[in-house]
Amino acid sequence: MSVTAHGPIPTERDERWHYAPLDEINARMNRSVASCGDVPTSVTPMLIDAMVDATGPRLVFVNGMHAAELSDCHRLPAGVRCDVSDTNSGGGSPIATLTVDDGVRFEEPIRVVHVAVPDADEVQSLLSRARTIIELGTDAHAVVVETFGALEGSRTSTVTEATTTIRLSDRAELVHYRMQIDALAATHVGHTLIDQGADSSVRMTSVTLGGDIARNAIHVHLDGPGARADLAGIAVTGGHQRHDTVVTIDHAASRCMSNQRFHGVVDDHGRGAFSGEIIVQPGATGTDAHQSSRNLVLDPNAEADSRPWLRILADDVRCTHGATVGRLDDDALHYLRSRGIPLVAARSMLIDAFLGDLTDSIAHESVRAHIAALVASAARGASTTATHPAWPVERP
Repeated sequence: MSVTAHGPIPTERDERWHYAPLDEINARMNRSVASCGDVPTSVTPMLIDAMVDATGPRLVFVNGMHAAELSDCHRLPAGVRCDVSDTNSGGGSPIATLTVDDGVRFEEPIRVVHVAVPDADEVQSLLSRARTIIELGTDAHAVVVETFGALEGSRTSTVTEATTTIRLSDRAELVHYRMQIDALAATHVGHTLIDQGADSSVRMTSVTLGGDIARNAIHVHLDGPGARADLAGIAVTGGHQRHDTVVTIDHAASRCMSNQRFHGVVDDHGRGAFSGEIIVQPGATGTDAHQSSRNLVLDPNAEADSRPWLRILADDVRCTHGATVGRLDDDALHYLRSRGIPLVAARSMLIDAFLGDLTDSIAHESVRAHIAALVASAARGASTTATHPAWPVERP
């Protein structure tokens, strides 16, 4: 079984999989089995409400199956549709398709929720496949929130393979949020594929908090002149987690703009990685592309890897990239502690400020509050971890 449905099975020679524990991912997928039962009774409307922290239009899938009783797409306006393919047609997984017709603008967030629940009676891990297609017509506008949540199992865990395909017509505008809040024992392999027409724009924020092993791959193809992509990402990695974020933005047309901002916090024995690539194809003049990766390492046993990469095959372009890996600022920590703020609280304040640079820029208030709460909770766990005597340096 492949870890991806797109192209050949990757190997360690593939730079995009350089930091991922490929052998372990394949082993876990090969040991897992797809669910063929009913929606577990443990998944209730209250649980879904807690996961998304909001009401409104939503499609819910449990263990890869559409849960119609937990979904609500009846209040969508004309020109906005949520459809689900035939379940397991030909042995595949159902596909959620969100379509916004030409000229239709819908500001209320549409939520697609994927829940993975391990079977207490199984001895093998459960495999859940999540498939979503988002299509916006010319001059259309939409806001979509994807949430992936795997529950903790008593004996087994879950493996999720998620693929989201986004197609934007000319001048379409999409605001897209991707939240991965799986249980700590879960495995998550995600792919987001974005194809943009002329003068279209996408603003995407991805949040990676859960999973023992989690990979978040994003590929953006700027196919029409004047297209724009703004990508932001937050990853909080602790314990023995391994989080891998891989971003590729392919500038295939002139006058396109892209911006990448990714922040990671790594603690304990965690390992966080970011690989970002900007490709400027021949003839893509007037390209304006920027990339930034910033990482906080809170423990001497933690590791953060950052790999920015530019491939420029055209003239008359402006491209920048930068990466930083460091620990909490000793002077700032000393200043806060000298004002009577306890060590744990001081660490938490500095981590919140580091991540708040991205969460504060989220435009939708309800989504911003929910993401900020999830990130703050994960960051508090990182801030309370016992530190090595010299990490950070404490002053008298």
